[in-house]
Amino acid sequence: MGVVTSISGGAGVFAIPTLLAFGIPPVSALALNRISDIGVLTGAARNYFKSNKFDFKTTFIAVWPITIGALIAVNIVVKLPENILNAIVLGAVVIGMFFLLSPVKKRDIKDIQAGSNYLLGFSALFILGLWEGAFAMAGATFAVLIFVRFFKKSFLEARSIQIIAAIPETFISAAILSYHASFKISWAIAIFASSAVGAYLGSKLAIRKGDNFIRLSMVAISIVMVLKVLYDLIK
Repeated sequence: MGVVTSISGGAGVFAIPTLLAFGIPPVSALALNRISDIGVLTGAARNYFKSNKFDFKTTFIAVWPITIGALIAVNIVVKLPENILNAIVLGAVVIGMFFLLSPVKKRDIKDIQAGSNYLLGFSALFILGLWEGAFAMAGATFAVLIFVRFFKKSFLEARSIQIIAAIPETFISAAILSYHASFKISWAIAIFASSAVGAYLGSKLAIRKGDNFIRLSMVAISIVMVLKVLYDLIK
């Protein structure tokens, strides 16, 4: 999951349904997914921070709406009854798939940037924070699209900003979800370690290959998701 998340995002759309299928309660599945995200941050943040594509000003601005939104949402999620949360999480998987599918539409980056609007961008970041705090599935993909469309960033710049801006909300959400969850520490350690190693390698690859590689990776993950949905419908 670390490699995928560090490059294009979207691994949570695969991970959470898998955890639920193994009988793990929804809150615990969400908590483990966020622990995986901490692993991604650990492995990838330094690489993206050191890249010459990192924009400190935009990152500092983005942290606040994302963190506030996440704090609100995660405190709501942990109070929901398990049966209701399970249904909501399954619905969120469908929405997460939409975020993954949206990059499939190939558009020229200059056309995207021409429609930039910072006010809409801030609003979108707050919504992103709500989504990340509650579910964190394909949120990185959503974030990249926000920074490209509304903040005039390239895909690599957007990915670098997203990784660093996500640090506060990821730790806050993981802590709150884990407090209300129940899982073996060995699971958390394994998920964290594998995500960190994968993210380190994935971020190195993304920085070296650049914008087109990140965009194509987002498209590839979208195609895999479509195939998975078709398989689930057919079997």
